[in-house]
Amino acid sequence: MKLFAALPLLSVLLVPDPSSAADLTFGGTIGITSNYLSDGLSETGNRPALQFSAEIGKNGFYVNLFGSQVRDENDNRASLDLSAGYRAELASFGYDVGITQSFRNSTGADGTELYGSVSYPVSDRLTLTAEASFDLVEKTFGGNLGAEYVLADAWTLSAVAGQADPVSSPFWGASLAYDINEATSLVLDYQDTSSTPEVIALTLTYKFGKGGE
Repeated sequence: MKLFAALPLLSVLLVPDPSSAADLTFGGTIGITSNYLSDGLSETGNRPALQFSAEIGKNGFYVNLFGSQVRDENDNRASLDLSAGYRAELASFGYDVGITQSFRNSTGADGTELYGSVSYPVSDRLTLTAEASFDLVEKTFGGNLGAEYVLADAWTLSAVAGQADPVSSPFWGASLAYDINEATSLVLDYQDTSSTPEVIALTLTYKFGKGGE
């Protein structure tokens, strides 16, 4: 499958030079969701999906993989996003910039996107976020605004609203996350758009290592 043509490149990017491994961070997640949601839509036809992510970073630079089961009209059943970027803090702001190449198992390369985000902690409990993206193939912009509020030590409430591109319907959503322990979390996610039915997902995620986002 075309999706796996990227694996030799990934092995070169993710296997470090042993002489410089001291400052490397490695982390990731393994999860199962009742419905893979993105920008107010279901990527799995309202079916469950297994998902994973893995990231290697050093001094703010990182390479990240995200994979998931999907289901679409082109008979795709798996997706893989390969991202490379840089994240850091400036004054009280956090920022993240990079590029993502997407692949799907049936149709192959599925778009290249530049992205950037900023976050600002208004208080110990409230953080505001803004994200923007530019599709290098379609030459279109997208973006969203979000907020995250820590209700208690283990509970976090989030909200987001935006538009994936100029021809897509605006989307919005809210989620409630519960940290079962330091590594495991459960998230109830609600999303909707101005032209499609609302979608809901329950996701269980296990996080390992350090540095994965």
